[in-house]
Amino acid sequence: MSSLNETVAGFQAVDISSPSSHVPVELSNFLDAISFNGLLGLGIFVLLLALSVALHWLNMERTYRRVAATTNGGEVSRDELREEMFTRQGPNFNAAAVTAWMLLFAAFAYFYFLTPGIFPRYNYFQVPALASGPFGFAAFGLMVLLLTLVAAAFIPKELYGYYELSRRKKVAIMLTVPLLAICVVLSVQQGTVYPQMELVPRMTAFLALFASEIALLWPIYAEALGGMR
Repeated sequence: MSSLNETVAGFQAVDISSPSSHVPVELSNFLDAISFNGLLGLGIFVLLLALSVALHWLNMERTYRRVAATTNGGEVSRDELREEMFTRQGPNFNAAAVTAWMLLFAAFAYFYFLTPGIFPRYNYFQVPALASGPFGFAAFGLMVLLLTLVAAAFIPKELYGYYELSRRKKVAIMLTVPLLAICVVLSVQQGTVYPQMELVPRMTAFLALFASEIALLWPIYAEALGGMR
């Protein structure tokens, strides 16, 4: 019996000391460090947006040059080309896309500026009148939505109207709505338990936020990657 116990203990020791058992811990520590680095998160968020704007301009310029090359020296108006290229994606998709972009900005604000854990000087709790109110969290989100309404309404039309969106891409964009809603809910939950921090909900909200941003911008990146081939 003692030999059996020693064998089992040996297997447990091997399993615990194996490198593979440390991968989830290392990954969680890495995500934890990134999610709490406010400047890094802000930089990644803005960089993805800025890079998509630059790539969108390059995509449009590449298309213009290709069309101009087929006219045998004839002039091509950029405005007329934009009108010809523009494709209506449908009211249901447009509504979902606008909602997704509004939620993206709201989720970003909830995740990074709701508690002092990331930006101690710039957060929801620095406004006592808002933080002490019974509907403070909702008012905070409504304020963000109003501030980003124009951008959220403009971006989908400008970006998605000039790209051929497959059904899979449309579904991915529309699925960001519930994903970002989860991010908002988890961020609010973190705000209610502050100063305590729950690692799993926080990392889930972090991954939902940036996965959604990538999904919303992916048509631009995909077109740019296709043009490089």
